[in-house]
Amino acid sequence: MSENNSLIINGWRIFAHPLFLSQLEALALKVERLRQKYPQDYKKKNATKRLAAINKLAFEIIPQDPTRKEYRQGNTLGTEYKHWFRAKFFQQYRLFFRYHQQQKIIVYAWVNDTKSKRAYESKTDAYRVFARMLDNDNPPNDWQMLLKQSKNLTE
Repeated sequence: MSENNSLIINGWRIFAHPLFLSQLEALALKVERLRQKYPQDYKKKNATKRLAAINKLAFEIIPQDPTRKEYRQGNTLGTEYKHWFRAKFFQQYRLFFRYHQQQKIIVYAWVNDTKSKRAYESKTDAYRVFARMLDNDNPPNDWQMLLKQSKNLTE
């Protein structure tokens, strides 16, 4: 973990798990296609608004204070996953992350998409999907493994 080129925001080093990065990349590609197809109106599209919201949360809002109470998810994922946090946006979307207070590290693990919106009791509910992912160790629940698999973002 080299700190030389690390992306540091408000003193927090920012890491991202490949699951988060692949979701972000897919969304960015979708927005680029929308920009080419609808150059005047692409900013009004849901995908564009979601990408902007994710970037604002991940690189501005959460690093201000990842310990905020509003990020705690209680028992929604189950008691074994209470150390996971989430930021809510646009009612049905969640950005899941963990942080390490002493090391001043935030790791973004996953953000749900249109196929896994927050929908109580649904098999595709964002929390159910993420809990199954954690049960399958992708992303890993163990902090050291999560950090090892994650990419240290650079400026």
